[in-house]
Amino acid sequence: MSSAGHLYNLMKIYEPFYEPIAHVYHDASGTRLEGTTDVLSGELGGYDGYPASAAKRGHDVHLACQLFDEGTLEEDKLTKEIYAYVQCYKAALKFYGIKVLQNEVRRYHNIFRYAGTCDKICIIDDITGIVDLKSGVVERWHSWQVAGYRELLVKEVPNLKGLWTLYIKPGEYKDGRGFDLKTYDNGPRLFQEFLALFTAYTIKKNAGYIKEKRNVV
Repeated sequence: MSSAGHLYNLMKIYEPFYEPIAHVYHDASGTRLEGTTDVLSGELGGYDGYPASAAKRGHDVHLACQLFDEGTLEEDKLTKEIYAYVQCYKAALKFYGIKVLQNEVRRYHNIFRYAGTCDKICIIDDITGIVDLKSGVVERWHSWQVAGYRELLVKEVPNLKGLWTLYIKPGEYKDGRGFDLKTYDNGPRLFQEFLALFTAYTIKKNAGYIKEKRNVV
């Protein structure tokens, strides 16, 4: 049973071009846009990418959950590992009463010139907001990530207020139930902090103090 409502016909005014292999965003003119996750990982330091196996698992989990939302998931074709994650996701949707409206929404900010892919627009307790799905450990920067995502979409979805991270992992969180929902303050502070990190990252990268860790053509 799909959870998706698909209530929004989004305008897609600032939808970037995206290169999935390099994980790089561009605007319509071809100008490179910094990605939200790249900004945070680059500025906060100590990030050299996830192991290939963990990155693949995260991708597969996100895709399976998206397909479930859209009513096209073939669960009998999932690996045992990914199937277990999907069951955690389904249980979380039911437990929190999460209604998924949109998946994988890519936008860029026309003023601040950064881009990102919002995992999900959802309704929880009659509040519409951004949900980022994580299949690993809890990190402080996750709050800045969803705050950055929300600012990419507030013009299209004016009532976008909620900021959440949904963590799913079999046997983890809350006495091993496999899921947990983190709710963040929806005031301006988190986005102001994200902008401070973005500004510092941009200055350092432009001055050569932060090097590109990928081969980007």
